[in-house]
Amino acid sequence: MKMNWYYRTILSYAPILFVIISSMIFIIFLVLNNASEKKYKETNHAILDRMVFNLDANLMLIERNVVTKLLMDNDIQEYFSSRPKYAVDEFMLQKKIIELSLALPFSNTIYMYNEAEQRIISDQGSYSIDSFGDDKFLMFNYNKKESTDWHDPRLFAYSDFNEDKQKVVSLVKIAYTGDEIRGAFVVNVYQDSFMDYVNSLNESDSNAVLLLDGDDNNQSALDNGSAMIMVQSDYTGWKFVSQGTYDSGYNILSLFSSVWMFILIFIILLALIGFTIITHMHYKPIHSIMEKVGQFSNRKSEELGIKGANNEFTFIETALDHLIKRSLDYDNLHKEDSLLRQQRLFHELLAGHLHLTDEEFKQQLADLNLPDVYDRLGVIVVEIDHYSDFTEKYKVKDQHLLKFIIESAFRDLGQNHHSFVWHVWMEPHRIAFVIQHIATDQRSSKTAAAYAEEFQKWINQHLELTISIGIGADSDSIETVADSYRNAHNNVELKTIFGTKTIIDNRKSAGKLSLDNYVYLQALDHVVQSFRMNESEWREKLTQIFIELNKMRFKKQDMTVFVNIFVKRMDKAVNALSSNIQESWKKDFQHRFAHLDETVETLDEFQEQFISLMAMFEACVDEDRQARRHHSIAKQAKSYIDAHFADPDLSLSRVSDIFKIQPSALSLLFKEELGEKFVDYVLKIRMQQAKQLLMETEDSIQSIAEQIGYQNVNSFYRAFKKFQDIPPGEFRNMYRTT
Repeated sequence: MKMNWYYRTILSYAPILFVIISSMIFIIFLVLNNASEKKYKETNHAILDRMVFNLDANLMLIERNVVTKLLMDNDIQEYFSSRPKYAVDEFMLQKKIIELSLALPFSNTIYMYNEAEQRIISDQGSYSIDSFGDDKFLMFNYNKKESTDWHDPRLFAYSDFNEDKQKVVSLVKIAYTGDEIRGAFVVNVYQDSFMDYVNSLNESDSNAVLLLDGDDNNQSALDNGSAMIMVQSDYTGWKFVSQGTYDSGYNILSLFSSVWMFILIFIILLALIGFTIITHMHYKPIHSIMEKVGQFSNRKSEELGIKGANNEFTFIETALDHLIKRSLDYDNLHKEDSLLRQQRLFHELLAGHLHLTDEEFKQQLADLNLPDVYDRLGVIVVEIDHYSDFTEKYKVKDQHLLKFIIESAFRDLGQNHHSFVWHVWMEPHRIAFVIQHIATDQRSSKTAAAYAEEFQKWINQHLELTISIGIGADSDSIETVADSYRNAHNNVELKTIFGTKTIIDNRKSAGKLSLDNYVYLQALDHVVQSFRMNESEWREKLTQIFIELNKMRFKKQDMTVFVNIFVKRMDKAVNALSSNIQESWKKDFQHRFAHLDETVETLDEFQEQFISLMAMFEACVDEDRQARRHHSIAKQAKSYIDAHFADPDLSLSRVSDIFKIQPSALSLLFKEELGEKFVDYVLKIRMQQAKQLLMETEDSIQSIAEQIGYQNVNSFYRAFKKFQDIPPGEFRNMYRTT
């Protein structure tokens, strides 16, 4: 194929482009050298920053372990008590200090100070305060009466006569028994140990990392001719420097003599001539390659999901960018943190979304490097009481810290009893703990109820919050652990009945009846109707409802249903009353009733606030009714109906004659003031009395009809069937059957 003029022109410009690039190399060479040096420093700064971050993480781990031991370890807490100490006690405590020292990341030494006995016990032995080599540092920090952060490097030795003092950084934590200060816990980490760790992370042998501590030796170690990089720790405030010689080869290469410059230019000219000749001689292979790339570009653009490129090189660049992006997305998608995978596994198992056999579950635990031996599983659900107050009282950071303490405390409790415990937050205020019991290990035989009692006691002593605990039946297999969780979850929800700060197991919850929504909601309708009709009995009826609910499995969600149904019933009842009462209900009371369940935890609290709010609304309604002079007439008419409902001549016209008012006016007044029509109220009173007589007496239908004001038994029959949907005889038979 013959090359056209367009491609020839492009290839002809290639030598010119080469000349331009070659010329620019000399111009930007020094700039490139400076940029390279800057990049070198930035890279070393990032490496040093990562080293300091890793060191801070290990120091934070030491501090957290020390705080945990102070709070959780019974032997350490016993050391600071007023009980007399014996030699065996000091021996066991010294052994525990050595175990803690070996568990910490860096070489260290630990000692504890008991103020009452004026003695020091450490991993090296026991000392009196007067003979202790570190007494000045200890007493200076102890007199501050508060725990401190990491101290700057200093010289340390257990004895004043020990000339071989070593540099250490120290952490001082004050020990409390209740609110009383009893002593201090001091950890000294050798500076050489953690600096060796920092330098072990450095891949370069020439860039040594030093800690600036004001010591002349460290300051003089910095060469004036070296590039110094400094990073300050956000956690300790210490300054670390890294020094290394920047390669000056670029500066040497930039010093060309004029002779070598002319030689280089001559070589470049020869290269340009040769490049031009070769380009025109061998254009066909280049053209063939470009044609093939162009064809492939047109065919594969849609398959790659990218827009068609204007030329082949743009296509290649875009395709590579697209593939790199997909590769990075794939890597990010499949990078999961080990803890996150644990929480996801445990959450799905307890929620019942994942079903595993014991063999599959043990394999999952092994993959996560967790203990996989168990014979039965105990499930406990812990709920933070008054969680809305908890979130308002503490900042988000403090909330996470307290939740971490709850997790750690129960996990340590399991370790103390030789059982592995795993946990997962099923809801923001509710955490589930699963205890792996081992039948062959007698130390692991503690029941879930005993765990719950010990854990709640610890929470009450150490934290300013309360918890409620639900205990589920033990599971013999991971296949039924979701059922155990639901059992524990249902039990802890019954704190509505049993109260907060309580432990609820199956024995305790067995005495509660299943909730009958129809019965108590029907009773709630009667309360609303009594309130609307200005009857004082509404309070007794409402109190009776709460008495019955206290015998049932009434949970927080049932409280929400109760509130929603009540608000709907009251909306309907209030709409039949005066406009002033309607406005007062919607403006001042409706939203308070609707959100009442959000502010209470137990049924007793709910009952107290509910009745109090009803009394406030009743006072508002009474005040409005007293302000209207017609209300007393409607109330008197109602009282007359209640007393004379058995009178066959009871009618709207007769009552209106008694109160000297037009029948239409009395009907309208009765409806506006009491929310019910005159005839409907008469019918309701008579039918309620008829139902009572049918259930409690053996009187005939005829006799009952006459007792409630019906002279014609057929009229009574039709009215009762319309009111109750069944005839009176069938109603009596149904009642007797039940």
